[in-house]
Amino acid sequence: MQQLAEERAALAAFVSFEEQAMNSRDPSELASWAADVLGATLRSVAVGYFVPRGEQWFPAALPDDLPADLTGQLRAGVSMDAPSSHQLMQARTAVFIPNWDGPADGFSSNHGFRAMAMYPMYSGPRLVGLLVMAHRAARDWNERESSVFRAVGRSLSMALERSANDELLRDQNAALHAQTRSLEAFAQLSADLGAQEDRYALIRRAQEVALSLLADGFAVYYEPEGGLWRLRAQVGNLHNPGLQAAVDAGLDFERSLNLITPWRSGEAYYQSAYDAETDGLPETESVVGASACLPITLLGEPIGVFCIGQFHARQWSAADRSLLSSVTHSLSLALDRAQSVMDLRHYSDKLERSNAAMHAANEELEAFAYSVSHDLRAPVRHIAGFSDLLRKALGDTLDGNPKAGRALKVISDSAAHMNELIDAMLNLSRTARQELRVDEVNLAALTEDVRRDLTPDMQGRAIQWNVAPLPSVKGDAALLRQVLFNLIGNAVKYTSQRERAVIDVWAEPQGGSWAVHIRDNGVGFDGRYAHKLFGVFQRLHRPEEFGGTGVGLANVRRILMRHGGSWAASGEPGQGATFTFTLPASGPVLAPPA
Repeated sequence: MQQLAEERAALAAFVSFEEQAMNSRDPSELASWAADVLGATLRSVAVGYFVPRGEQWFPAALPDDLPADLTGQLRAGVSMDAPSSHQLMQARTAVFIPNWDGPADGFSSNHGFRAMAMYPMYSGPRLVGLLVMAHRAARDWNERESSVFRAVGRSLSMALERSANDELLRDQNAALHAQTRSLEAFAQLSADLGAQEDRYALIRRAQEVALSLLADGFAVYYEPEGGLWRLRAQVGNLHNPGLQAAVDAGLDFERSLNLITPWRSGEAYYQSAYDAETDGLPETESVVGASACLPITLLGEPIGVFCIGQFHARQWSAADRSLLSSVTHSLSLALDRAQSVMDLRHYSDKLERSNAAMHAANEELEAFAYSVSHDLRAPVRHIAGFSDLLRKALGDTLDGNPKAGRALKVISDSAAHMNELIDAMLNLSRTARQELRVDEVNLAALTEDVRRDLTPDMQGRAIQWNVAPLPSVKGDAALLRQVLFNLIGNAVKYTSQRERAVIDVWAEPQGGSWAVHIRDNGVGFDGRYAHKLFGVFQRLHRPEEFGGTGVGLANVRRILMRHGGSWAASGEPGQGATFTFTLPASGPVLAPPA
């Protein structure tokens, strides 16, 4: 009867353990219940639970009635190199050891135990615990004892696996919740950073977001200056006036390892348990439990260090590190954007001032040229007029004094040339001031008009004209007529020494513009000096060879500049010249009609 009662009590204890194991998630509590079940079910046994740390086993639960010296040895750790542990590692399942030899496993004696049983606990491939049972009476285990130990071991293993899964699920839920909060915070941070341009206001906003997603702490931002780290932004209280005073005074640049390390490495520097020696500030010992410091860049270059301090030690998880990395990355992007906006605004202001100054200078120069040209008219008229009077006064006496006659002719010719120059300068000045009247301009029609106007210059000459079909362009017809008149007129003038002159005019598409070419077989010029041709009063031939003012091509350049076009010239001495200019098309660039 007594044996039957004991069996029922053992069964009741096992059922109770199963029920408790279904509801508990605490590994130490589960191990203690397993030990109680085995102790109640099997007599003369001692049961404990061990967890691995490094290369040793350490007890998580021990029976109260163990000898004190054995308890001390167990708490000091049991080597995994012991023969019984080695046997367990190979088996990876329950192991029953009869006639257990304590000294062989590193103990001073058997301490009254005669047989040993061990059941390993795994979480996936990882060994996480060990259920151990020692027998005081028998040297071996019978079938019932082995079955009960295996059953309790399996139940404990499943309970621990459920506990591990629940913990993993809790961690995943916590991570998901943190990620959701992070995404919400980052959405707000992005909006806030996008509306702000002040550097330190941007940094303080990033500090606020980082602290809202972490435990209680503070945020500080430093920049190097004069051999010190200067505090530029802070969110949160340091709770220590001495530490705050030291931070406000500036930290030694080389001595502050929490700052110099990320500054030089470009990588974040984390301390899960802050060492007060890191920055040489004894006051931090009572304030800082953990720290994270990350470099901040501006346009790719480091400008400061962003630090989060926690009042208690904490293990910086992968989620924490990702969070802080995202905050500082977003901050650096916002700082880059703010700097670009400020640079662009500064450049725009500078450009506006430069344009205003240039406009004023151009107006002043044009007014000066116009005024000078008008003011020169009177003395030139006087020179020409008095020269004629002198010629009339001398009358027939000039026949006997040819040198005086030649001198008067030079004066008259020079006065006439001066009038031509004044007209050219006035024309150049008017070109700069004249309002553009942009419309569709038929270049073919303009070219024919110019050729008719040049008829007096072509009298008695043999000129072969090769004028291809020309397109319509956008521009001011009156000004573009001056361009063609100057360029075609030059082709006529500089082919005057040819027995048979050849002048080609054609156009070809160039992107959204037309390039117009005027080529002749005249005297040409040295191509090394082509850049001088479009300057005022720039000539590559002597005046006595070919007349002119030297202003025509300068006028061409100014007109084309106002139209957004370009100009170029090429040539070789004795081989003719080609002048090219471009103008925007009036519509899609298609080949001109044949």
